[in-house]
Amino acid sequence: MFFIPVIGKAIDKLGERFIIASEAVILIFVCIGYGFSRNIFSETTAMYVVFTCYIIDQILVAVSMARATYMRKIAVRPEDVSQTLTMGVSIDHIFSISIALLGGLVWSKWGYQYIFLAGAVIAVV
Repeated sequence: MFFIPVIGKAIDKLGERFIIASEAVILIFVCIGYGFSRNIFSETTAMYVVFTCYIIDQILVAVSMARATYMRKIAVRPEDVSQTLTMGVSIDHIFSISIALLGGLVWSKWGYQYIFLAGAVIAVV
């Protein structure tokens, strides 16, 4: 709630493309923090790193407004923006639910670290 206006001002000042690219870079570090903080830090420090990753992860949800404003800028027809954003959310949900099964299999076979490593790889791509 407190960071949404800050992200909005950053979008106005730095532009949507920069904010979206920054989200991907930050997400790489968040995924690595989630997956490997226990291997890198002491247990207490790892707990605080994971807490921090969670807070940053939740703040990054607000970056979706950059996608919406960017879509408005590049849309050929303004009436297509709403439909396109809605379709994007639908595709995101379908992908999230279907990938959860695969993620559960990977988690149980190799460990949770590989799920977050895959998330970091996706953010890189």
